[in-house]
Amino acid sequence: MKLRLILLLWVVTGVGRAENLTTNFNGAVILQRALAQRVMKDLSLKARLMTGRGEPVEVLMLVQNTTNETRTIYRIGTMELLVAQPVSGATRWFLKGTGELIGAGRSAKVAGSWFTYYELGVPFLHWPDVKAAGVDRFRGRDCYLVELTASGEPYKRVKAWFDHEFYGMVRAELYDENDGLVRRLSITSFKRLGEVWIPRGIDVGYVPANQALPSEEKSRLEIYDGNYDAKLPAEWFDEAKFSAPR
Repeated sequence: MKLRLILLLWVVTGVGRAENLTTNFNGAVILQRALAQRVMKDLSLKARLMTGRGEPVEVLMLVQNTTNETRTIYRIGTMELLVAQPVSGATRWFLKGTGELIGAGRSAKVAGSWFTYYELGVPFLHWPDVKAAGVDRFRGRDCYLVELTASGEPYKRVKAWFDHEFYGMVRAELYDENDGLVRRLSITSFKRLGEVWIPRGIDVGYVPANQALPSEEKSRLEIYDGNYDAKLPAEWFDEAKFSAPR
């Protein structure tokens, strides 16, 4: 059975043996491999969001995969967020009762944590300016390091680590317009769910301005249960259901 990884909303599959690790690689090719290896089944995941303040918050993640895109619903209490990630094109966010989120609205915190709506959509995986940035190791695994840049986004630059063997993104560092590191995403552990391996723990670290690492505050999304091949109703993912009241 091939190893399969899911990071936030993207599901990717291992495709045979990887080539030998080399510093002479194409960053865009690594990104394409990561995005091209999605599985086509739906998932229902249960998670806890830990903010460091008070009790963990229960999170239900409903993931619909089609040929053209992945759509994920996050249900946290009365809040319901739809993230639409097309295979080709820009990520979009829809908050129930508000409608589509644009601009600064994408950067709102999720349930008081250091996760924002923006990070849940990992839109930087579709930024067009991509280059190889070397190789590195993360948690004992060889990784390709890729750098992505964009204008008009909440972040100016992102460094992303992709597992050398399975091409799943396992770490990312996000930089602001002044090129200061402000957030770090990382996968801390995995668990098996049916035919896939899912991240058991996803950490986000917020780095306050003018402070050096490791001076950061953290939140954690911990997935503890779920159903692979959930066969979710398509109408749940209709963006019209998230429109603002008229």
